Parts: sequence; C-alpha cells; structure tokens
Amino acid sequence: MESFLYYQNTIYFIVFAVISGLMLLFTHKRGGNGQGALSAKEAVQLSNTEHAQFIDIRSEEDFKKSSLPQSKHFPKDSIIEKISALPKKPLILVCENGRSAAQVAQQLKKNNVENVYWLKGGLNEWLTEGLPVKSASAKK
Repeated sequence: MESFLYYQNTIYFIVFAVISGLMLLFTHKRGGNGQGALSAKEAVQLSNTEHAQFIDIRSEEDFKKSSLPQSKHFPKDSIIEKISALPKKPLILVCENGRSAAQVAQQLKKNNVENVYWLKGGLNEWLTEGLPVKSASAKK
C-alpha cells in the first residue's frame, strides 16, 4: 500500500497549498505597510475596526459644502506643516477623486507618518456608493 504523500495528485495539492499560502502572506505583508488605496467599503471597515480617522484634504470651501461624517479637515497645502496635529491612529485621506490624497499620503509617509491610506476615487466614489455625507444644505 502506497503512502498518502506519494500519490501524484497529493503532491500537486501540497504544492498548490504552499503557493497559495505564500501568495496570501505576501499580499498581507504588502498591504500591512500602511499605505494604499481603499475602496469606500474598505475605508468604512478600517474606520470601524481600527478607529481610523478620515482626513479631508480639500479646500475649506469644498469641505464646508460636503464632507464625510466625522472627518477632520487638514488642507493639503498645509498638512505637512501640521503633522504633529494629526491623530495618532490610521489615517484615511479624502479628496475629490483620490489623486491628491494619494500624493499627500506619499508625502506623509516620507515624513514618517505610519498607517496612511487614501480613499480610492475620493468623495466621488463615496457618493457613488451611496454613503452619507454632511452638507451645508443639510445644516440649514
């Protein structure tokens, strides 16, 4: 009677399992460096599980018109100067479409700020997903 490990199909299964495990490990490690684009749903999940703070980097005028609930405002032009005022928790940067937030996240990382993410697609993506916003018209 042949051993279980000597069957040809078993060897393929073991190789597949090892490769799958390595792929999962590398994907986890790559995502674990605190930088990356998050979908709106991933951002909400990170906010709920790790108490991540949404940081709106748009202009004061745009922020007052509409913003994510509980987001804090740090305009992109002055955020580097105010690094010490940023919350000491995972940050999710928000702009209009995601591009500016990605650039600012890179700048923050270069200035030793850890756990920085950005909202892929920005506020536009958030609205497309039907998620809530605070707006100036709602305050009237």
